[in-house]
Parts: sequence; C-alpha cells; structure tokens
Amino acid sequence: MITTTGILADLARNVAGDDAVVTSLVPDGADPHSFEPSPRAARDIAYADLALSNYLMLEEQSLIRTIDANLAPGVDHLALAEEASTRGAEIIPLVENRSLESVWLGLRVIEDPSAPKDRAAQTRLRMTDAAGPGALHGYVTGTFGQPQSLFDSSDGTDDSDETLLPQDAHTHVSWAFTEAGVQRMTLEASRAEGSGPRLRGTVVLAVGTDPHSIPELKDRRVIDAGHADITADFADGRLALRVDSPDGPQLLGLDEVVIHVPPRSLLPVPSDPAFRFIAKPGSDVYQLPQAVLGRHVHGEIDPHLWQDVTNAQAYVEVIRDHLIELDPEHRTGYSQRAADYLRELDSVDAYMTAAIESIPEEHRDLVTTHDAYGYLASRYGMEIAGTVSPSPGQEPSIADRRRLANTLRDLKVPAVFVEGTAGRTADSLRDAAQLADVQVCSIWGDSFTRHVTDYATLIRANADSLARCLGGTPAGRHDRL
Repeated sequence: MITTTGILADLARNVAGDDAVVTSLVPDGADPHSFEPSPRAARDIAYADLALSNYLMLEEQSLIRTIDANLAPGVDHLALAEEASTRGAEIIPLVENRSLESVWLGLRVIEDPSAPKDRAAQTRLRMTDAAGPGALHGYVTGTFGQPQSLFDSSDGTDDSDETLLPQDAHTHVSWAFTEAGVQRMTLEASRAEGSGPRLRGTVVLAVGTDPHSIPELKDRRVIDAGHADITADFADGRLALRVDSPDGPQLLGLDEVVIHVPPRSLLPVPSDPAFRFIAKPGSDVYQLPQAVLGRHVHGEIDPHLWQDVTNAQAYVEVIRDHLIELDPEHRTGYSQRAADYLRELDSVDAYMTAAIESIPEEHRDLVTTHDAYGYLASRYGMEIAGTVSPSPGQEPSIADRRRLANTLRDLKVPAVFVEGTAGRTADSLRDAAQLADVQVCSIWGDSFTRHVTDYATLIRANADSLARCLGGTPAGRHDRL
C-alpha cells in the first residue's frame, strides 16, 4: 500500500500491522503542498495494491496524477478526506481573511456543475497578449523562496506563458510590473485536453497611477485591496474577477473592474539571482506579492482534517474497511488493530481537549505561519488570530518587521507558533515576535520531524506546546521536542 504523506502512512500502519506493507511517497520534513514525485515513486505506485491520498487539493497535483497514471488496473486510489466525510468527519471551508495593504491577486477555476468530477482534469490559463508600458510578470514562489514564472511579457507572449489548474482550484500568484501606466493582460482558459469551450477576457490594471485620473477607467469599479482571483468560470462561460466581500464572494465582469497597483508597491527586486527574470536585482518594480509563501494550490475546503482527532478516527475507519475488502483473510487483525488504535486516539483527543481547557480563555488565540489549523480551532475551542507570511522573495525590512510586531502587540498574543518546514516565513515571524517581546513556539502540521514521528505524538506535542506557551498546563514533555 502507498500513501502520499507520512501522517496517512502512520494511520494506515496502525491498522495494517504486519499484514500489509505501507510506503509513504512524501518523505518526512517535506511539504506535501509542493512535493514533486521521483521516478522511484512511480515504481512504488506500480506495485501497490491500494493508494491513499488526502486530496481536497492538499497534495501537489502532479503527485496525484502520478499515482493515477501508474497504479495497476483495478487498484483503488482513495481520497481519504472525501471518504471520511461520509463517516461523520467535519468539513470546514478554507477562510483566507488576511488583512492586505494591496490587492492579493490569484487565479481560480470554477467548474460547470454538470461536468463530471475528475481530479486529473486540468484547465490551461494562457496569456495571449499583454499591452502597456514595460513588462508584466506573473509567478509563484516555492516554499524556500524559489520563483517559477507563469507569465512573462518581456519577450512577447507564446505557449510558455501559461499555467495549469485542477477543477475548482485556486492558486496564489505574485505579480511584478516594470513601469507605471495602464496594463492590459488578455487571457484564454481552456481544457488542457483540448475539448470544450475557450474563455477569453482582458484584465486591466492601473500600475503606479490613480485609476480615477484615467478617463477610460473612470466608470470601472476599482479593486485595490483584499482577495481577488482572475477566474475561469465555466459555469457561466466567461473569464471574470472573483472578489471577496463581507456578504460573500462576488463574480464581476472583467470589463467592469480595474485592479489598482498602488505607488507604494514600488519595491526593489530581490538580490537572489533567481529573480533576474523580472529585472536587475535592486531595481524598483511595482509588486503585488502572493501573500502566501510556497506553491499553494487549493480548493474551497480546508484539507487539514487530521488536526481534529475525531476526523483522523474517520480516516482509520475508512482504511480498515478497505483493507478488509481487499484482504478478507486478515479481517480479524485489521478489525482488532483498528479498534485498539481508535481507543488510543480517544485518549489523544481527550489530551488535546484538556490542554486547551487549561489555557485562559482570553489567550486561546493562534497565530501561525500556515493556514492549517482551522480544524484544531473548531474542535478544541481556539480562535485563529492570524496567519503571517512575508512577501515572497523579499527579505523583510525593519519597517516590515515593525509592522508585523505591531500586529502581534495589537492581537495581545503571548506566543506565536512556527512549523519546522515554514522556511523564510518562520524567520519573519521570529523577528517580529522578538520585537514584540512575544514567545516563539513550535507546532506540527503536515509533516513529521526527527523527534515527532507518529500522529499521536504530533497531536500531543501540539497540545503541550499550545498549553505551555499560552498560559495553560502541559500534560507531558512533547512541547520540548
């Protein structure tokens, strides 16, 4: 049996025992959001009798496609989060409500509800034209700060100016503009396999200039803050702009809006040579950062279900039932091990509950580097007070650190929590926490580490770290890991 992540592998091993071999494709310490499969992974997949992924777009889609392409005929690939939702697992929306100084502009696909669900299906978004002063760049930034160009008008437009998104997916994008003025970017959205409609539209951006001062833009709605996505809307057959609002998301026609890139977004190109495709390091260009560091494609549902232990128990039940169906000869062993493990997880759930209840109510606020703890907050009575990320590729300035420190002071949190795989995001949060005289503590999310090597330990370690750092009473020593 193969699994995508170590967490899923640990849940599966507790059911499989010696009756099945479990292999994780994503190694411990790696980020499942961005992990690219190796040739060895294809071999492991080809020999598997069962494949387990979390999905809900947790994993990099190339990993999901590799699994589907290399599994032997008739071998099941289970998306555990979706399967667990039929066993009572709680599903909650992924809420992105970070306060932004400028618009956070991403890309999104809304699928036609009548289209069959296919996790391997992709939509191609291609830039077919760009008109305006200077060059336009759209790119994503990896977990450790390496950029990957999606759109680049500096050499014209061709088939390289494109990206692929799964059905009903969303991705964060960074944008850079080398000169001020009105930029017009024409995009085309189509099915990657070539069938179906082609959607076309032009996005208008006022870069470094007041859109109200430009006569042809005066009747357009100005989008200058918050979360917005250039959206391939196959349900309505158009390219549109999806914007968040207090009353919920709105879809606006591209001819109704102008995106404002304010003068204050003029920032130097990072010194890292990897960013030379934008301009010479140190050159000032107008930038809209993607706000979340790391390649981050996701849907509308938070995929991190296991942070609620009762959801992990639903995963275990799904694994048990499919192993019994696949290997009925060992039914008794699978059933007994699952029952024992479910009882252990009852105690893990109680451990986390007691830890959070020991924290004074006014301190049950969670500030982290990753949007991964909504289920923990929902199950155990905490509030997500903030998720803090720096601008991709930029070394935060003293002013940036001070702004973040002021945010931490305003939140009045005694501690912030950093994952070991957080990369540059962790450095920014640590610096700001030091300025704000706030503790920096550990938290574990998508991956195991050298000391936290199984799911039960991960939850207990989180419980102890939260309790110790927020004024509660840790029950063990896991917070020292």
